[in-house]
Amino acid sequence: MAQAPIFMIEDVDTATQHAATAIAEMAMREISPTPGNFCVWYNYLSGTVPELRRDLDALLLSGKTVSSSNIQELFDKYFREPGAEERLQQTGDELQNTLADVIRQVTQAGLDANEFGQTLSKASGSLGSGRIDPNSMKDLVGELINATKLIGQRNQALELQLKQSSSKITALQSRLDQARRDALTDALTGIGNRKSFDLAIQFRSQQVNEQKGDLCLLIIDIDHFKKFNDTYGHRVGDQVLKLVGARLKQMVGSNDSAARYGGEEFAMLMPQTALDRAVDRADKFRTGLAAHALKNRTTGQVYGAVTVSIGVAQFRRGEALEEFITRADQALYRAKKDGRNRVATEAL
Repeated sequence: MAQAPIFMIEDVDTATQHAATAIAEMAMREISPTPGNFCVWYNYLSGTVPELRRDLDALLLSGKTVSSSNIQELFDKYFREPGAEERLQQTGDELQNTLADVIRQVTQAGLDANEFGQTLSKASGSLGSGRIDPNSMKDLVGELINATKLIGQRNQALELQLKQSSSKITALQSRLDQARRDALTDALTGIGNRKSFDLAIQFRSQQVNEQKGDLCLLIIDIDHFKKFNDTYGHRVGDQVLKLVGARLKQMVGSNDSAARYGGEEFAMLMPQTALDRAVDRADKFRTGLAAHALKNRTTGQVYGAVTVSIGVAQFRRGEALEEFITRADQALYRAKKDGRNRVATEAL
């Protein structure tokens, strides 16, 4: 069953287990525990990125030595995004340090328990001999009382330390989750970026291949976008992009995925949506966007209506993703060739 490429906030026990296992896996393979390497192993173990798991599984099953460079390539492929690396670095460092503290705490607890066990064993041996005078008995009882108090105090301290570490791990996991969200978000429009789209289309097509159902792809291009930039400047061009992104946010359903595909192109995936329904939704989006003129709120200057051309295609089970995207691109080309500001579909 395919796993959704979304960010899931795991419970502390599960997150801690994945993190500890990730560090152990890297240590076993002599891979430096950098935040990037940790990110790859953690997400491999949690299974949140199916394509990453498949790639790393293939590498592991090949019998070749998994090197830091292999892991770096996977990080670059699935997670690297300008602006997010520094946050991942900082959060990864803090998370690793916190996990190291937890390991030290648990190790010390084991040593304390072993020491207490030795004290009990010694007392048991003295009592078992049957030859102990009252003064020695008094000393022995005192020693046991002191050892019991000490282990109790250490256990209380350990419990407090673990609670503090647990809270910190939860906060760091949340920050790491946010950093990953940022890495998959287009900074200008606030919707998904190209990497987000690539992950989503891989997951959704895999769903259809495994479970059947419908999947439609919309590729959206802003008409005459260069004119906005050349006539009014790039700041207005950015506002046009933001407007389209905001309207796509309003349009998406609970299962849909919208992303900035590149430049002035956007893409939208519609799972469980038949072709005719996808075309209808695309046309409503187009007409709604064109119905209002873009203007400067401060000066009142009107820049004109923003229109888009949209190509729509439906996924065919078992086909290559390149073919699916190409058919949507070809439909977009027909929409623009036929006059723009319209929706065109693939020829089924």
